[in-house]
Amino acid sequence: MAASLSAAFGLSGFSGPVGAALKQLDPKHIPRLIYLQGLSCSGCSVSLLQAESPSPLTMITDYSQLLFHGDLSAASGPRVMELLDSYVDGRAGEYFLALEGAIPEGMPEACMLGEHTLIRYLEKAARTMTGAVAIGSCATYGGIPAAEGNLTGAVSLPEFYRKRQLEPLMITIPGCSVHPDWVWHTISHIVRVGIPKLNKYGSPEIFFGRKVHDSCPRYHYFQEEILARHLGEEGCLFKVGCLGPEALADCPSRWWNGGQTWCVNANAPCVGCTAPIFARSKNFPFYRHSGTG
Repeated sequence: MAASLSAAFGLSGFSGPVGAALKQLDPKHIPRLIYLQGLSCSGCSVSLLQAESPSPLTMITDYSQLLFHGDLSAASGPRVMELLDSYVDGRAGEYFLALEGAIPEGMPEACMLGEHTLIRYLEKAARTMTGAVAIGSCATYGGIPAAEGNLTGAVSLPEFYRKRQLEPLMITIPGCSVHPDWVWHTISHIVRVGIPKLNKYGSPEIFFGRKVHDSCPRYHYFQEEILARHLGEEGCLFKVGCLGPEALADCPSRWWNGGQTWCVNANAPCVGCTAPIFARSKNFPFYRHSGTG
């Protein structure tokens, strides 16, 4: 499976031992990956392609076990649909399923793969796949597509299977968009060690074991009750909408954009994109005025 996702990630960010171990993996024994997309902006796919060395093209052509991805697959039409069907029907061998985006349970025709709905493929895959990975907050919790008032009846992958009383092996990796390390390092753990320890939401504890608030470099401001009331001011950003107390993630230590920055470092509140409440209520904006905080 590591080789499957190496098309999107890159080995340059790993320690020497981890990178060396991944390079020694025998592709014949790595589960193949089918990457499906539901209601989403494809932001997670874009994030996962931010590999610098080797390039995404090199990873896709030289190391990939990626069987299907709506944006990246070179094949199209009947040929690729037959490939997809052969695995989902259980005729072609073992595979892992990755889903980016929410599932339009109330409007199945909103997400089609060829002549069939995404829902049909997910139902069949539950009985043939080795396991599933929900990539991003839309797949993990419903995200923006499942916001209050949506017309599609969008649900997350875990909720989709719970409603059908199905219990496949599943790992959830939230984020809007997801951080490449969260997915890539999870995959490496699966390949070399096994399923990582998961929190109550089914997410790897190593990345989602502490709240952003607890590790925030502005935590001392919170303790001293020095609270910013306008963006740009010094102090804890809670009063201007920071959702660090609600979000489980290691953003304060991992940073984003190749380790260049992250939300609070850019003087913006955490919007809680890894939290179940993210984008779900009309009355809970990403940013709020100090008078309502």
